[in-house]
Amino acid sequence: MQPRTFVSAMVLFVTMALCAITIIAVYGVAGAAEGSDDNRAALATAATSAVLVCMFLVWWSLERYMLRPQRRLARNARARVESRSTENSIALPASHAVADLAEAFEELGNALKQARDESEAVAKRATAEVDEQKAWLETILQGLREGVLVCNRQHRLLLYNRSALNILGNPESIGLGRSVLELISGAALKHTLARLEHRYESGVSAPGDLTAPFVCSRANAQGLFHGRMALIDDGHGRISGYLVTLEDISAQVNRMAQREAVYRALSRDLRGVVANLRAAAEALGHPDMSAAERSSFDRVVLDESNRLSRYIDELAEHISPDEAGAWPLADVYLADLIRCLEERLADTPDLQITLVGQPLWIYGDSLTLLQALECLVRNIHAQSGATKIVVETLLSDRRVYVDMRWRGPAISAAELNSWLEQPCGEVSFGGQRLVDALERHGCEPWSHADERSAEAVLRLPLLAPERPQFQAPDSAPLPARPEFYDFKLIHDLSTDHQFASRPLNQLRCVVFDCEMTGLDPDGGDEIISIAGVRVVNRRVLTGETFNRIIDPGRSIPPASVRFHGLTDEDVRGQPPIEQVLPEFKQFAGDDVLVAHNAAFDMKFLAAKEKSSGVRFDNPVLDTLLLSVLLDGEEEDHSLDNLCQRYSVTMSGRHTALGDTLATAELLVRLFERLEARGYKTFGEVTKASHMAAELRHRSAAVSAQQSGFA
Repeated sequence: MQPRTFVSAMVLFVTMALCAITIIAVYGVAGAAEGSDDNRAALATAATSAVLVCMFLVWWSLERYMLRPQRRLARNARARVESRSTENSIALPASHAVADLAEAFEELGNALKQARDESEAVAKRATAEVDEQKAWLETILQGLREGVLVCNRQHRLLLYNRSALNILGNPESIGLGRSVLELISGAALKHTLARLEHRYESGVSAPGDLTAPFVCSRANAQGLFHGRMALIDDGHGRISGYLVTLEDISAQVNRMAQREAVYRALSRDLRGVVANLRAAAEALGHPDMSAAERSSFDRVVLDESNRLSRYIDELAEHISPDEAGAWPLADVYLADLIRCLEERLADTPDLQITLVGQPLWIYGDSLTLLQALECLVRNIHAQSGATKIVVETLLSDRRVYVDMRWRGPAISAAELNSWLEQPCGEVSFGGQRLVDALERHGCEPWSHADERSAEAVLRLPLLAPERPQFQAPDSAPLPARPEFYDFKLIHDLSTDHQFASRPLNQLRCVVFDCEMTGLDPDGGDEIISIAGVRVVNRRVLTGETFNRIIDPGRSIPPASVRFHGLTDEDVRGQPPIEQVLPEFKQFAGDDVLVAHNAAFDMKFLAAKEKSSGVRFDNPVLDTLLLSVLLDGEEEDHSLDNLCQRYSVTMSGRHTALGDTLATAELLVRLFERLEARGYKTFGEVTKASHMAAELRHRSAAVSAQQSGFA
């Protein structure tokens, strides 16, 4: 209800009430005198008229001095709010009774005007800055030699530059909102996007890990481009789009194709011709030649054939396609490839691919490698009938071995050579063969039977990445694990005279490390990762490593995830400890087990000996105790400090394999110092290091006792 209507109704109601009260009062109080006229009706009429006049004056005053100015204030206020003009003023009648309210409205209007003026000024400055930045961005984009495309998740173009028009060469198909799949090959684009999304979903935070290169062609399979994709985060943890840069490498690829053709001709075809020539020269006979001439001629032909063969070998080696820069390659994370491989094999539901161990980085073209892996896996499945193929990566000095294992016969050399001639990949890659894809990565596969595991193995030796395999996380230093000792777990082998007398430089050691869900094996904490590397004759054999992720059968606390980075998602589907420990025992054999703070790791191993059916009765060395033996109790003997002190490069700190490799390098340096101190044999070292541990244990107990009395 409007204020004016409400006030009018109230005045009318009060007027009627007063009139009624007046009439009742007149008739009830003023009685008529005897012998005189009854004038109560006249009095009632006069009183009612007076009440009506008074109430009219009240209503008129309210309307004139309050209701009308209030309505004008309301109209002016709404006008100021609804209008973007800040110059409107409040006009009131000359006489009114809302002075305070009018002043308040005027102040509010002035504040609104000031706020709008400031907002407009800020908007103008921001617009000017945006226009300047836009001009800079346009200049940069138009000046780039690479084509730039920005797309949303539906592959619709949001931005492109002039170079993209020139590179793609089809301006009719390029337009904002149009599909980028009409411009470049969708297979490479979708594969790279899927791979990056897998990396994003795994919780990677380093920006460099959320970009990836790829090779693609136009949608009509013409031309070849080197691209790089980067994900675009909307700021709320969701991927809203991606950015692609393109560089035309058609000319480079044509030159490379010519180089590969020459390489194949020299290293294969001509080598066979020369071999035939050599055989013909050896069997050459001429009836008119004397024996001396024939011998001399045969020698010349044979020598020249040998020279030509050596020249061809040198030339083939010089132009070998695995030279850096022959094909645009980059670091690729194997786990991403395996996930994409599983998606490609969705049409074969009975075929299962399992990645074991810690995935490593390799160097290559992601899509080409994926196509090669798919081709090999499908051939293995068709040839052997294997439905479960295990993929594992191993480190060597210069290569990364990708092993595919299955139950069944190994692939013969003749069969493998026939696979190499099969087509591999999409049409956009010019009908490449499997051999082309592998040679592009300097890879010569071979297959053999593993007698120990009764499995067949197909090994792909691939190029090592440019980045470190185990990148140290950029986070605040983490506290060291608590050091506690259970000497029953560290076997005293000084009584084994045969082993105790073995020189340090002849020991075969397996350095290992475990990552756990927590610090209390008796309280239910479990091993979630174990890694080992062999050290022989004081040499760290990086090609002989063991690395497994384990499903602990329980959730991993966030406090532990901060140490090692392994989450419940990472361990889901991995083998249990009962399966992994026998494999680790087989890897370690009877070698000396070495760890930093070995009692901690050995306590976890001992807790699982019964359930896994193995016993770790190997001799044990502890690099922490060796360091105490050398430098005394006063030094900091944490792994971080020791690696810094001995200049040991640490990659992948708080990962099982990263800590293992660092501890192995540390062990070699400690052995050198021990021999310089006069410790020559294993028995001398174990006896002395156990003594140092006992002294350290007693010192800690005494210190705690003294602090209790302080």
